[in-house]
Formats: sequence, structure tokens, C-alpha cells
Amino acid sequence: MERIKNYRAAVAGPEETHESLSNGINSIADLLAPTLGPIGGHVVHERDGTRGPELLDDAATAVRRILSLGDPKVDVGAMLMRHIVWRIAGKVGDGGTATALLTREIYHQALKMMTAGIGYRELEIGLQAATAAICQELAEMAAPVETEDDLAVVALTVVKDRDLAATIGELSYLLGPDARVSVEKFVAPFLAREYHAGANYKAEIASFHLYTDPIRKWAIYGDSTIALVDDTLSEAAETVALIEAAMKMGKKSLVIIASHIKEEALHVMVRNQTEEKKKISILGIQMKEIGDPRRMAFQDLTTLTGANILGRNYFAYAANAKEADLGEAMRVQVDRKMMQLQPYQSRIAEMQETVDQLRSRLDGLRVDDDERDDIINRIAALTGGMGVLKVGTNLKHERDIVSALSERALTAASQAHRTGVVPGGGAAFVHARKALDKLEMDGEENVGVKVLHDSLSAPFLQIVQNAGIESPSVAAIRLEEAGPAHAYDVVRKQLVNAQETGLVDVTGVQTAVLETAVSGALMALGTNTIVFHREPTESMEP
Repeated sequence: MERIKNYRAAVAGPEETHESLSNGINSIADLLAPTLGPIGGHVVHERDGTRGPELLDDAATAVRRILSLGDPKVDVGAMLMRHIVWRIAGKVGDGGTATALLTREIYHQALKMMTAGIGYRELEIGLQAATAAICQELAEMAAPVETEDDLAVVALTVVKDRDLAATIGELSYLLGPDARVSVEKFVAPFLAREYHAGANYKAEIASFHLYTDPIRKWAIYGDSTIALVDDTLSEAAETVALIEAAMKMGKKSLVIIASHIKEEALHVMVRNQTEEKKKISILGIQMKEIGDPRRMAFQDLTTLTGANILGRNYFAYAANAKEADLGEAMRVQVDRKMMQLQPYQSRIAEMQETVDQLRSRLDGLRVDDDERDDIINRIAALTGGMGVLKVGTNLKHERDIVSALSERALTAASQAHRTGVVPGGGAAFVHARKALDKLEMDGEENVGVKVLHDSLSAPFLQIVQNAGIESPSVAAIRLEEAGPAHAYDVVRKQLVNAQETGLVDVTGVQTAVLETAVSGALMALGTNTIVFHREPTESMEP
């Protein structure tokens, strides 16, 4: 739909503001609601005339296709929902539609109460207290994830492809909650995975003359002396000093890991490798990371190898290297993209201490904190092992969608490792409502508690409705009576044991869905004025 070009800039008061917000919130919630559950439908996205329509059943992808609904009054609420849905997918990998439905239900229920005279502050206190109680109840309901199949079930809720879900489940199970997995796209139907043992870093060999296997384009050395140089190596004297120090250690190979290697320093390495009777083999590796990630990588390599870092920002230069500045590694392999380093067993205790510190720091960060990815990558490098997931389709836009869904499924699987699973299909929220019965608040704050209590069944009711089952509210009552171990299987139209049948949701995802929905609803409820601009800025990034 075309944007209205002649809409004049204006200011809307409280009544018009909430009418606009309601229209926009309803538009996105109504758009996404049919996609929820195993018998959900699709969102049809009409593209340009040269290509056919795009069928989407993923909330985050669907809302990202929306830049405007054509009416600035509707766009305000719609863009708020677009932001909420996209962010929840980025945080925990799943839950976009459930978040949209919960946000709408909480907003409308609370707006009725505000219209009836209940204060915003009282509603806010009640809603926040009720949210904390529900999150605690979900944590107590959670069952740990124990098998590869459990993780595949989690992945399936995101990618909707059993083979891909099984592969993601395997990767997550073998690599653990802090799995470092890169997703590569291929121009053809394709699905495969690879594992790389040891600490893994983005790096490249300094020269093709240093390959030990020119055909496979890699170099491998075992039982090597390690030199770490967080600086540019360019002088011959620097390489010579490192070689002389390494020869005193009695090993047959020296691996120099530096920020950059060039000119005379590189020439010495290449010349040494081409000599028939060389006294020591040399491998030069250049790190690809820049800034803080590179600095942290060198610090972790110190832990793994025992080497001191040399360079202008450290205590010694490479040209002054001593035997004590060097470390060692059991095995080093490098190609044009990646370096894998396996440490000796003697380094494990110090490495584990660093990992424990990083995990402690990770636990204190929000799931959307920018530092999380850096810490997860460091833990993955130190604990050893990374994976590569290779996916492919014939069409570019399909490849992009499959790649994005795979990354989100991996995020959801990591959440399952950490937080466990609860009964799925919206059942967990229905069961958790009992925690609010014992929550005592003052006066009008209880209204906020009741608003959340009455809103929590929204995702479950939508899933049942999408399956064409009559009287969804009756199904909710039967589910609650069955007890917290049960979920409702809308395919078989019967109550089932959630754990035994694999009908589960990730606890961390459900917690994030609830917290995000309450936060979004409160943001909308607390908005009393909207300024409409003549030509508002459009953004592909929600």
C-alpha cells in the first residue's frame, strides 16, 4: 500500500494516540496470529511484478518486510510491534508471534482499566510484580534438556524442517550452550556440518610458500614453539630473534602468530622454508580480527600456550625476544580462513580458570548485551571446538531466510541448554497463572496482576483457534485441570504429557516473551502524545 504523501504534520492527544496505537498493534497481531502453532497458516508477501508472492510463516521475517501500512496513524503502533517482534527473535531466536499476541492482550486489558480510572503507576507495579512471579514459576516448572533429540525438537519449532533441525540439534548437543557455529550459504539444495577441534580463530597463513600441503592449501605442525606478536612484523631482525629463541627450546618448528607479517620479516620465513637443510621449520600466521577482539584473542592464546605477548604495547619487542617469552602447543593448523590450535594438557587448569571467569561475566549480562557474542566466542575458543553449518537452496531469498532461521534456532537451542524446557503450545503460561493466586498487592495494584492473569492464555487460545477446534476457552480449562506436566496437542486434539511427546517450549524464550510483551504494552500505555511527521523516516532495520 502506498504511503499517504499529503498527511500534514500534527500532534495527537491521549484519546487519538491510543486509537492510533490500538489500530497499529491490532494490524500486526492480526497479521501474525494465523501463523502460530503446528496448524498455522502463512503471511503472503506480494513482491514486485517479476516474481511470485512470498509465503512466510516466521514472524520476524514477516514484520521486516513491512516498512509502512500506508497510514501514519496506523504505522505508529505497527512499527512499535515490528520492533518488539524483531528484537525478541534476535534475543532468543523464537517467540515473535506469541510476543505480539501477549503485547496486544495486555495493552487492551490494561487500557480498559485505565479508562475506568485505574492509574498507570498502579497498573505498572502490578504487572511487573506479576511478571516476576510468572518467570519464577516457569523456572520451577522447567525440565533440563538432556539429549540431542531434545535440542532437535527445540530447533524444529524455529526452522520447520526436520533434517535441518536434527543437524542443529547435533551441533548444539556436541558443542554445548556456548556453541560457536558459523552458517555458510550455498547456491543449491544442500545441508552439511563440520567440526573443528581445538581453539579456533579467524586467521590466515602469511604466505602460500609456507603451506605444508600446497594441494589442500593448509599447514599443520605438531609439538611446536609458539610466538605471539600483537604488532606488525616487518624487520628481518625480528624474525631472526624469534628463531634464535625458539631453537634454544629444542623443538623442530616455530609458529609465529602476529597481527601482520610483511616485507623482510616474511622474506626470512620463506627463505628458511626453501632451504634444504633448515634447522627449524617456521609457520607465519596473521590474525584477521581487529581492535578489542584481536587483543582478547592474543590474551587467550597466552593462556593456551604460555607465551608472552610481544609488541609495542607490551613489555618486550619481537626483536628482543627471549626463550622465556615463547610458549608451546600440541598442534597448530592454518589455512586461508581459520587457525586451530590444540593446547597441551598442562595448560588446562589455567584455561579453566579463565573460562569460569568468562562464564560468570556472561551470566551477569542481558541476553541482548553487545558484549555477549564476544564472550561466547572466547569461551568457545578456550574450551575447544567450533562448528560450521552449511545450508543451501536454489533461490537467494530462500537461502537468506534459511540462514537467518538456522542462526535463530541455534540461539534457541543455547537457551534450552541454559534454562531447560516447559510444556509447549502456550501451555506453560496457562499453568503458571496459579502463581498469581498467592501474590498479594496493595489496592489498585491488584488490577495489574489480574490483567496479566487474564492475558496469559492468549497464545494458547490462538493456537487452538488456528487448528479449527471449537471452544478454545474450554480447552484451556481442561489443560489447567490436567496439571503442569501436560500440554494440548492440537494435531491429535488431546491432552498429552509434554516431556514424553516432545511438545515443549524453551523456558528462556518464554520468559523473554513475557518480559518483552509487558515492557512493550507498558510503553504503549504510557504514551499520551504522538507527533505525526509529514515524511517519517523509513528503515529496513526494525
